[in-house]
Amino acid sequence: MSWSRRRLQVLTAAVVVFGWAVVYLGIITFSPPAYDPVGETATEVNLAFGVLLAVPTTVYVLAALLLLHFRLTGSPARPKGSDAPGHVLAVVVATLPEHRREWGAAMTAELAEVRGRPARWRFALSCAGAALRLPPLGGAPTLVLVAALAVAAPIVAARVAAPGLGVFAVTLGALLGALAVLAVGRARRVRLAVPVPTVLVAGGVVAAVTATVVLLVREPSVADQLSPTRAVALAVLLAACLWAAVATTGPNRLAPHLGAVTALGYVVATLLAVRVATDPIVGESGQEAVTALIAMSIFLGPAALFFLPAVLAAAADGSFRTGLRAGLWTAIAYLPLAYAVSVTEGLRIYANGGGVGFDHLAGPVGVILDDAVFWQLTYGPVVGVPCAVFGAALGATLRRR
Repeated sequence: MSWSRRRLQVLTAAVVVFGWAVVYLGIITFSPPAYDPVGETATEVNLAFGVLLAVPTTVYVLAALLLLHFRLTGSPARPKGSDAPGHVLAVVVATLPEHRREWGAAMTAELAEVRGRPARWRFALSCAGAALRLPPLGGAPTLVLVAALAVAAPIVAARVAAPGLGVFAVTLGALLGALAVLAVGRARRVRLAVPVPTVLVAGGVVAAVTATVVLLVREPSVADQLSPTRAVALAVLLAACLWAAVATTGPNRLAPHLGAVTALGYVVATLLAVRVATDPIVGESGQEAVTALIAMSIFLGPAALFFLPAVLAAAADGSFRTGLRAGLWTAIAYLPLAYAVSVTEGLRIYANGGGVGFDHLAGPVGVILDDAVFWQLTYGPVVGVPCAVFGAALGATLRRR
C-alpha cells in the first residue's frame, strides 16, 4: 500500500511539473519576456524566467500532494446525485415533448433497476438513441426551442451593437442554452440549493457580460484585443461559473455563503479603493498611498482571499472537502465580479482622461481588457487556487486536533 501511495505521489508531482513546463515553453515561444539586448541575452532572460516559475510550480506540487493525501485518507464514497448515466437520461427526458414524458418516466424507473456502471451507461445511451428516433408528432421539444430563441436574441443584439462581440455572443449563448437544458434535466423542479450565493454569482456573470458589451460599444477598437480564442475562453469561463453555482449540491450551506460573501467584500473594497485613488479631493499623496495599496492587493490579495474562507469553512465543519467547496464558491463569485469592476472602472478612468494601467498613463484603450483578463481572470485564480487547498488542509487539521 505504501509503495502504491508513493507511486501516486511521484506521478502527481510529475504531472504538475510537466504542466508548468508546457506553460513555460508556451510563454517563451509565443510571448517571450522583453529584455535589453545590450546588457543581457535571450538565454539569460529565459533562464531567469524559468527560475521564477519554479516558485508556482513548487506551490502547485505541494497543493496537488495535499489533495492526493486527503483523497487517499478521506472517504472515497461518491456524493449522492453524482450518477452520470442517470443525469444523461434525465436530460433526454427533459427534452421530450409532453406526450412522450410517460415513456421517459418508464425508462428512468427501469434504469434504477440496472446494476453495474457499464450496464447503466449502455442503457442510458440506448434510451438517448431511441429518443432521437421517436416520430416528431409533437414537433421539436419545447425546451430546445425556447433555449434556441433565448440564444438567438442576444446574439443578434450583440452583433448589431458591436460586431466585435460576435464570437463571444455566439459561444456564450450556445453554452447557456445547453446548460439550461442540463439544469432542467437534473430534476423536475429546478431548485437552488443556496439561493443567495447563486444569485450573487449570476449577477456577477451578468455584470461581466454587460461590462464587456459596454466597453466594445463605446470603444470599438478594443475588438482587436478580443480575439476569437480569448472570446471563447471568456464565454466558457463565465458559463462555467454560472453552472457551478446552479448545479451545486450538498447539505452544507456555510461554504457557499462564506466564499461568496468574502469574494463580494473583497471586490467592493477594491472598488472603493479605486474610487478613492482617482478622487482629486483626496490629494496627490493620498492617491499615491491608496494606489500602492491597490497594487499590493492585486499581487497578494488573491492568496488571502482564497485561503481565508477555505480555512474557516474547513475548521467549522471539520472537513477538507467543505474547505475546497468554500474555495470554489470564492472563485466563481470573485472572477466575474472582479472582471466587471476592472473593466468598468478602467473605462471610467480612461473616459475621464486618466489613462490606462496601474499608473494610469497614456496608452491604447485595449489595455483595459488586457489587464482585466490577465490580473482578474488569470493571475488571481492561479495564485488563489493552491491557497484554497492549503486553507482547507489547515482548517481540517485544526478541527481534528
